[in-house]
Amino acid sequence: MTVGLDRMGTVATLDDTLDTVLGKKTADALANALDLHTIGDLLRHYPRRYAERGELTEVAGLEIGEHATVMAQVERVSKRTMRNRRGTILEVRITDGHRSLTCTFFNQAWRERELLPGKRGLFAGKVNAFRGQLQLANPEYQLLDEDSDESTVAEFANALIPVYPAAAGLPTWSIARCVRQVLDMWDGTEDPLPADLRREHKLAGLEESLRGVHRPDGWPAIKRAEHRLKWDEALAVQLVLAQRRLSAANRPAPACPPVTGGLL
Repeated sequence: MTVGLDRMGTVATLDDTLDTVLGKKTADALANALDLHTIGDLLRHYPRRYAERGELTEVAGLEIGEHATVMAQVERVSKRTMRNRRGTILEVRITDGHRSLTCTFFNQAWRERELLPGKRGLFAGKVNAFRGQLQLANPEYQLLDEDSDESTVAEFANALIPVYPAAAGLPTWSIARCVRQVLDMWDGTEDPLPADLRREHKLAGLEESLRGVHRPDGWPAIKRAEHRLKWDEALAVQLVLAQRRLSAANRPAPACPPVTGGLL
């Protein structure tokens, strides 16, 4: 049995819907963008990678058309007036130290005051190309520095920052905030694997693994959590195959009548 407390003070389980903890608006956003409906769905939406605080993402690895989140440093900022209509274009050049990427903001000149050269942060958006250069149009971003407010500091306090598979309008830091809120209100779960089986295969507990993959305190914790969660996925596949074999054995094919010659 999975036990936890939602904001209404009722018992919550991994099968409970996300609106019990996150509210309807946030739950609907997760359901529509990522097909996540329950607490278990969210806690099994694992990070695709981890960024170390101060580490920059390689721009060279980005692909056109993907929704990407990069950690980069602001290199330079420029503003110009649109030619064919009223308004301004703010171009923010970010870099990983080797290659650059342009973030383009339309009619958002005020961002020039916070996207200063030297600032580092997470930038999320759909990668496209303009005049042969990689670009993020109107990306969402979260700056990481000493000027960050309390919520930002809490979000990225750990040395390792989980980067989640995201979607348009739902960047990785929003998903991380949802995961943190759920984990803060979740008291754990009974492990479906017997203790002796876990000892035999040197597996961490399920609760430890779910917390460790989302809130790691180092690479060893990540490896330990991933080992257990991958083992669970492999076991689930084997159980499905075993059920199919059992089902097939319970429906034997009728005996073929004897024939002379030819194939039976």
